[in-house]
Amino acid sequence: MTETLKTTLIRIMGDDYPIKSDADSEYMKDLARYVEDTVRNVTSRIKLPPHLKPEILAALLIADEYFTQREKNAEIERKMLELVSVIEEQGGEKADK
Repeated sequence: MTETLKTTLIRIMGDDYPIKSDADSEYMKDLARYVEDTVRNVTSRIKLPPHLKPEILAALLIADEYFTQREKNAEIERKMLELVSVIEEQGGEKADK
């Protein structure tokens, strides 16, 4: 079964980008708004030299958020697996009695 790709036109910093994806159009637009908000946040806080592009700094900030969240999720998963192991051990002890 092949997935149907839809083209969604998104706008970031005044430029239009036709994006082909199987994702919902509203989701794609939400992503574009998030990227644009991040770029605007970078440009409003920092005076950048002309050779630096705010989009690159925004991409780094977004990547940092992603990596930080990914690490937090991995830690939560480790703790959850530890708890499941404890619960299974206790369940086995009760079954033995």
